[in-house]
Formats: sequence, C-alpha cells, structure tokens
Amino acid sequence: MLAGDRMYESTQDAMWVHSIDLAQEAEFDLGSLRVRPATCEVEWNGVTQTLQRRVMQVLVALAQARGSVVSQDDLVIRCWRGLSVSDDAIYRCISKLRKLAADYSDAPYAIEAIPGVGYRLTSSSAAGEAPVWTTSSRGNRFRFRTLVTAAALLVLVVVGAAFWVFQGRPPDHRPLRVAVQPFEALSNSEDARSLARRIPNEIVDVLGDSQIETVLVGEQVEAATKPASLTPGLIVTGILRDDGHNAIVDLRLEDGSTRAALWSTEFKRDSREASDLPLEIAARVADAVNMINFARNADPPLTDDSALTALIQTADMIRGSDSNAWAPMVEKAQDIVARHPEFAFGHSILASSYAWASESINIPDRAQAMRDAARQEANLTLKLDPEDAGAYAVLSGLMPTYDHRRRETILLRGIKFARHPKQPLAALYSYEGIVLGNVGRLREALSFQLVAHATDEWGAPRTTKLALIYANMGDLASAKATLQKAIQFWPNHPGVWRVQQYIAGFYEQPSDALEVFKLLDARNSLDESNAIWRAFIEAKSARSEHAKEAASLKIRVAADKGTISRENEIMMLAGLGETKQAIEAANSTLDHQELQPWFLFTPVTQNLRQDPGFVPLASRLGLIQYWRETGRRPDFCTGRTASSECSPQLLAALK
Repeated sequence: MLAGDRMYESTQDAMWVHSIDLAQEAEFDLGSLRVRPATCEVEWNGVTQTLQRRVMQVLVALAQARGSVVSQDDLVIRCWRGLSVSDDAIYRCISKLRKLAADYSDAPYAIEAIPGVGYRLTSSSAAGEAPVWTTSSRGNRFRFRTLVTAAALLVLVVVGAAFWVFQGRPPDHRPLRVAVQPFEALSNSEDARSLARRIPNEIVDVLGDSQIETVLVGEQVEAATKPASLTPGLIVTGILRDDGHNAIVDLRLEDGSTRAALWSTEFKRDSREASDLPLEIAARVADAVNMINFARNADPPLTDDSALTALIQTADMIRGSDSNAWAPMVEKAQDIVARHPEFAFGHSILASSYAWASESINIPDRAQAMRDAARQEANLTLKLDPEDAGAYAVLSGLMPTYDHRRRETILLRGIKFARHPKQPLAALYSYEGIVLGNVGRLREALSFQLVAHATDEWGAPRTTKLALIYANMGDLASAKATLQKAIQFWPNHPGVWRVQQYIAGFYEQPSDALEVFKLLDARNSLDESNAIWRAFIEAKSARSEHAKEAASLKIRVAADKGTISRENEIMMLAGLGETKQAIEAANSTLDHQELQPWFLFTPVTQNLRQDPGFVPLASRLGLIQYWRETGRRPDFCTGRTASSECSPQLLAALK
C-alpha cells in the first residue's frame, strides 16, 4: 500500500470538509469595513474592492478565530486545502491584507505576527472585539476550533502523500514568472465589471497554488522597457463580452518576451450562471501554464513557440475526452516530434495520441497499427527520458484488458521512477486507482485517486474519478461535494456530465435525481441517454413488474445502439432486481467486446456478487486469476462483510 494509505482511508473527505468555502460564508463587519466572502468583495463608505480568493480565505480564517492566534499550518489546511505551499505564499496574503487595512483612514483591523506561532487579527470594532456576522451561523463561526484535531490529521495525510510522491526528487524546473493583466469588460454593467475584476485574481490564486510566481499588473507589460529579471515568462490577457445571453471570455496566453500568442481560447457561460466562470478559466490557464513551464525547462527544453502551442492544444484534446479528436491530436503530436525529435515528452504525447486513436478506430487492423505505434513511441520516450510519466501510463494501457497484474506492475514501476510532468504523473496514480477499482479493492483505489487529485487538481478526469470512487464506496456526501467542484471548474466537460448522470441515476433519491436530469437536458447531446436514465429511475421507484419489464427493454435497446454504456446497462438491470438479465447481458457483451469490471463492485450490483453466475463471470473478466496470483481479495471478501457477501462458490474458486 502507499505510504499514508490508512490515514487517507480515515479522512476520505477531509480535503473538502476543512477548507473555507467562500460561497457558504456569511457577510460580516470588521470595524467600518463590510466583508462579503461569497463575492470576494469588501466595502467601505460605499466603495467596493475585489480581493483575490486566497486573500479573502485568509481574512475569513483569521476573523473566525475571534482574536485567537491561527498557526500557519491551520491557514494551509483551511485556505490551501493542505497543499504544499511556501511561507512566502502565506506572507503575500498577509501583506495584502495589511495593505488593505492601511488604505483606509480608520484602519478596520490589524494583523499581528506571533513569531514561531502564527497570526492574530484584531478588529477596530468595539476595541478589538470579535467581528460581527450579519447572518449568525454557529457552524461557520466555530467549526475552526472543533475541527483542529481532524485538521492536524489532514496535515499528516498530505505531508505523507507529498513525501511519497516527491521524495528525493529534484525540482522539475526553474521558477516561471507570469504576469496577469486586468481583463477588459466590453459591457458597462456592474456585474460584468465585477466578473472581469475577479478573473485575473482567480488566475493569480490558482497559479500560486501551483507554485508559479504570478503577479497581477495594472498596466500593459512592455518587455522591451523592462530589465530581463523583471520580464515575465508569460502574459495572460483577456476580454469579457456579453452577447445578450452568455458571458464570453476571449483569453490569450502570450510569450513574455515576444508577445507571440502561445494559446488562445474562448469560454462561454449563460450570463445567469457566470459566477463560477473565473474558476473555470483559472483552472484551464493553470493547466496550460504548468505544461509550458515543464516543456521550457525540460532537458533539452522546448522553446519553439509554435511547438509549444501544438503541445498545449494536444494536451487540451487529451484532457477533453473527445473520442472524435484523435486525428488532429495525432497530427499535432507528429508535428512536434518531427521538428523536435530530441524532446522526450513529445514522443510521450504522440504515444498517448496513438493509444487514444486505437480506442476510437473500429477497423481492427488500423487499431492494432495504432497500438503498435503507441508502444514504439512510449519505449522511445523512456530511452530518451526514463523519468517520463506519460510513457509508463501508455504502456500500461496497452496491456491486455484483463491482465490486471501486468498493468499494475507497469504502473507501480512508473510510480517508482517517473518524476514529470505532473499531469501524466497524476495519471499514473489515477490509473492504478482504476486497476484497483476493477479488481474490487476500492479502499486502496481511493488512496491512489486522492494522491492523483492532489498532484493534479486542475484536471477534470482526476476530480471525476475521485467522485466516482466515493460514490461506488457508498459515500454519497463526498461524491457530491467532489462532483460539485468538477461542475464549478469544468461545466462543459462531457466527462463531468456523464458522472452527473451516473451519480444522480444510481445514488440520489428519485426526486433529486430527476431534478439533476432537468439541468442536464440543456446538453443536447445527452437527450437520448437522459430519457433512458429517467425510465430507469421511474421504474425503480414504481416497483411495478410491468414498469420494470418496459424499462429493461428500453435499457437493452439503448445499450445496443450505444446510447448508454454496457456497464451502465448491466448496473441498471441489477438495480431493477433483474439479476439474471444483468449477468446474461454481461456475458453476452463479453462474446464480442470488452467490459471494465468495476461495475461488479458497487452498492447497486450487490445482488450480482451473491448470484452463482458471479464466479464464472469474474473468471472471464480475469478477476479470479488476479485474486489467486496476488493473494489479495476484493473488499467485499474481507472484514465484517466477508461472511455475508463472499459466497462459498467464490471462496472455493480463490483457493
């Protein structure tokens, strides 16, 4: 098991529980200063200022301590979710808060540094008494003190994971300086101007979490007039406009020296739902900046602007989970390798593109050719750079689907030796989590998914996989909280939509689930699958044999058409109590295509695990062989549940 696994198992939802959620914090007063956490705004004498999200979180944490000292570790837990951040990152927030207080003639608060301990905020209201909250929320005011013990445990968890992931590893690159310019609002509305102010602040916060040196500038950056030491490596600019229905942001990421565009893209949200748009933009910018940072400091580096652009675009397509994007993905990756054959990660990206293409091509010979090409490029990558994480991830995926042990061997080797870049490094942990989920070891799978998410929290796949593992372990609260973060950051990601369908359809109460599907109806591409999910939910609620039969028929037809996945088909049938039909559907599918075995280890499919047909099905999926060879049983055959869930037939098969 990973170092720190047991601590992870006992604090599965700690990442989200202990951090300050500004949207849930009530407004309060510090002297004459009105603080509005949900909008990251402070108001004094009718004049409003917008703070960076992290600065506001620190202000809330200090204010909630009500005059008590808050340690730096506690600030990291509450404001950075336990991520590894430098003392400078904390001090920058404290400095900004002190500067804010000094901007007013009657300083509304003061922040005192207690050497070796932490910081204490005192307010000018009532001679330093506690800040006044407009809306009393006992949970919000006092949760800081009541969670101290759990928070301390979280520090150990994160430190343990960070030590395991990065122990003994030199930094991948030198610090990169990023200048974020104010975003121009083409609308005169106050909402648009406020949104335009928030976006750069959010980008600075998120890049700070990634340990990228980032500054918010108030004027145009002219590289030619600045000393080389102050010239930013990258510049972020943007324009916010409104077409009458949507808030649209045109974003541009430029080279700091040449002002050449390295990446540009458009973000769009319904104007009524634009409050989380800054989070989405910041996450995507962080992803692109971290990739450029790695590439520019690789050995040898990739400094060609057009190649960097192709690299970001290819990584975007891989992140986007669009199965139809394989052709341009391969083309761009081939171009990078053709121009810079010495850049090892270019071969890794090309290997990933070939592997992606092999999953999308229906012609067997062409798919096999793509797999062969992917293997060749991945092996070449490791010759050039044995520490490239992406190559290990590709090689594990090229193993036979049901040879779980060989897949795991490659992944664990990659986890041991790979060091960069962080997105593929996180993928190694995530894929090992998937392997463990496929063989029924969900508790260990969760540990790997947590490390994957901590390593690369700006990737939608990491967050959705974490939400899925929580749901399949029966922890709906953590699953929904994690999914909500994914929706905030990536509302237009198809993978996020599918996880919304899955969690709502299988784990929510019927009335709540149907409300979720109303929201998902806005996604035109989901119309047909939403109808099947509704039929399943309604039939499950009706408890009518006729309704079940009608829904079962719709489900099987939809799976035949590809409207829903085969795994979801089997789970839906199991959820309706159609155990024999579900096992029959699984075996029938295996006659002509592969299945991912994870569906057998969910609360929905408990009836399948207890059926005599489970053992032969598990054997076809390579599970019996894995359990025998490794001596590691699935979770439902260990602990207190083993006597009730692990059937005599399965116990006999495992001997």
